[in-house]
Amino acid sequence: MDADLWFTLYELALRGANDKSLILSSSELANWLKTSQQTAARRLKDLEERGYLTREISAAGQKVRITQIGIDSLRIIHESLTKIFEAKEAGVLVIQGEVIAGLGEGAYYMQQEGYRKQFTEKLGFSPFTGTLNIRLKTEEDIRIRHQLDRISGIKINGFVSGERTFGSVKCFKTLVENQVEGAVVLPERSHYNYNMIEVIAPINLREKLGLKNGSVVTLKVRV
Repeated sequence: MDADLWFTLYELALRGANDKSLILSSSELANWLKTSQQTAARRLKDLEERGYLTREISAAGQKVRITQIGIDSLRIIHESLTKIFEAKEAGVLVIQGEVIAGLGEGAYYMQQEGYRKQFTEKLGFSPFTGTLNIRLKTEEDIRIRHQLDRISGIKINGFVSGERTFGSVKCFKTLVENQVEGAVVLPERSHYNYNMIEVIAPINLREKLGLKNGSVVTLKVRV
């Protein structure tokens, strides 16, 4: 959406057009936007044509209400700004994604004593058997995931058990949903791509936080 149209939508939302019909004239909107009446009228028309709001002409003036598409557009900006300002916390990156079903491999790796001993020593907790698998959906979240590759993190060394070699893992301490301390784990060898991330914690995160497949989760990753 063009910046001028977004700002117009923002001004309408400030005055309650996101949850009720707002009666206004083009001159009123022009005054709010510090622009001409013609420009204000054109912006309303453009927003209506693009599906961001509905208009109804009445004797009292035009009734304007922001549609769900418009609300979703405002929410995207809100979430982006929230990430920017939350990331200003010293040494914190904010990542958001949705919970998905894993392939069942997390439990196997969490049971390996070579990993568990190091997790306990370096992270301060023995992880619950299994990982929480999160799919990143926005370009910004995937960009942050790439950024983690360039940060050293907490190294969990690889080891040999029997005839099998287990690769090293990089970890970052993480606050899950502002409630549970855990860690993001980035295996040296992984079949996942950059839109996936795994989280471990001392407890079952799904049960503790009431998560199911499709639930949106916010992580504050300490770097």
